[in-house]
Amino acid sequence: MNKLTEFIEEMTAVVEKYKNAKERMTEAERLISKLICDASWLPADKRVPCPDHYARYPLYHDPQDRFEIIALAWQPGQQTPIHDHDGTWGVEGVVAGRMKVTNYLQIGKVSDYVVKLRHAGTLTINEQSTGQLLPPADCHVLEAEGDETVITIHVYGKKLCHFKIFEPLEEQETYLAHSHEVAYSANS
Repeated sequence: MNKLTEFIEEMTAVVEKYKNAKERMTEAERLISKLICDASWLPADKRVPCPDHYARYPLYHDPQDRFEIIALAWQPGQQTPIHDHDGTWGVEGVVAGRMKVTNYLQIGKVSDYVVKLRHAGTLTINEQSTGQLLPPADCHVLEAEGDETVITIHVYGKKLCHFKIFEPLEEQETYLAHSHEVAYSANS
């Protein structure tokens, strides 16, 4: 059986067994750790970065929208803006290369469009390592480090169609939130 197919079956069992987001996330991280040990299952066309932004490739979407699996391909230095994950949990695993992760914690809401975020640390996730996201600690910046293509696998608790991007304002820890539609890369 293909490793991705096995992972999908195991993730389906997880979302059927656990109703709590934290339990689902913990189990998803355990499973993704096994999946990324050997990346031979990931097709070559899902490893191709785009020249002007990271590439985003769908691998699987649960028919009941309980989880989604995507692959991201990054050229050296490519990064995301500060963003959230539309209120869902997530797990990320590095297949190749290393990612710098700058985390933020949502600490308040001033209005529908202005939020308070606090820097919660920066770390590097190396090849075959994972990380978790659970609101309100689901805001971060991802940046491909080094001089090689970085490949990451992401599992989210639903199909991630949009999220918020946060732009810093003059007041400390205050950010303007913009809604952002998410798309897949052209050769998906």
